[in-house]
Amino acid sequence: MRAGEEYGSDSLVDDCTKAGGRRPPLLPSAFAAELEKKSFTNGKDDKPLVKRLYEAAFKEQFGKATNLDYARLGWGDAEAAQLAEVLASGAAPRLERLGLSFNKIGDEGWTALAAALGKEGAAPRLETLYLVANKIGDEGCKALAAA
Repeated sequence: MRAGEEYGSDSLVDDCTKAGGRRPPLLPSAFAAELEKKSFTNGKDDKPLVKRLYEAAFKEQFGKATNLDYARLGWGDAEAAQLAEVLASGAAPRLERLGLSFNKIGDEGWTALAAALGKEGAAPRLETLYLVANKIGDEGCKALAAA
């Protein structure tokens, strides 16, 4: 909803991808490390609570995810490597489709993703990988083919 009015999926996509788009997901340990650099304006140390809430939500949401769509976010190799870390952890055991089309992911990012997806238990149900319109080269292709 925006200003009390419903809006369509195109508007939602625009809102999620403007100003650099979304960041890749963080493992709870990485989230906790970033949280340590922050402070709460109410002066109360809510970090332990926020860490627990993030970890619980992360495990629940990634644990049941069958489709992750990160298309058109302007992601490059660094973001792909961060996503690879999450996938390698086995956080998405039900994942069937992974959308990464229309980004800027090059060989380094695809190699990291291939290594993660090739890891046993990382995404055992993955059937479809959308990678159209990226910067994939020979090395990235070889890594994906091997995985």
